[in-house]
Amino acid sequence: MRRFAVLVLVCSVVFALPSAKSARGPGTLDDLKKIEIICFVPSWLPKGFKVKRVQIYYDEPGPDEGGGRFPLYAIEYGNDQGQTFSIDSAREGIGDRNLLETEDSEDIAISSLFGRLYVIYTPRGKEGRKTEIRSNWASDANMVSEKAKDPRAHPNLGRYHGFTGTGMSVADFEKIIDSPRPARP
Repeated sequence: MRRFAVLVLVCSVVFALPSAKSARGPGTLDDLKKIEIICFVPSWLPKGFKVKRVQIYYDEPGPDEGGGRFPLYAIEYGNDQGQTFSIDSAREGIGDRNLLETEDSEDIAISSLFGRLYVIYTPRGKEGRKTEIRSNWASDANMVSEKAKDPRAHPNLGRYHGFTGTGMSVADFEKIIDSPRPARP
């Protein structure tokens, strides 16, 4: 009986997770201008990069937050050489993004619009294309402001932004990270 109760609990958690964020579906860069949070888009991308996917979805309020929905976004760019760059946003409940499950990874700190970002990539060595490059989460101005007022409060407009690159050099990744601007001026 105890195993059955544990199984029911695990299944209820697993099946509840997809409903925690309600998807709106595919969008456009113009759609990012319509939501009230800061959405970043790069102003520099390597040659041939185009928007592959824009998604706006909503984080449901926690039990102590009252009502409302909280917009989030994800953007992916890519080219015909298999290189990609993506930006993901999160409100809270974030884990460490820049962990790679490989012994052939290396990490560095880079300067960016968001301050110091920690980046991990594989394979080691600063030269050449990397299989994957990930930054840690970066706080936007709204997140910094909201957390300064109350570090334990749930953010309303503040978001964390994570950056990922595949098939590109660390130098190109750094150029992109230096170029984000808000989608809505």
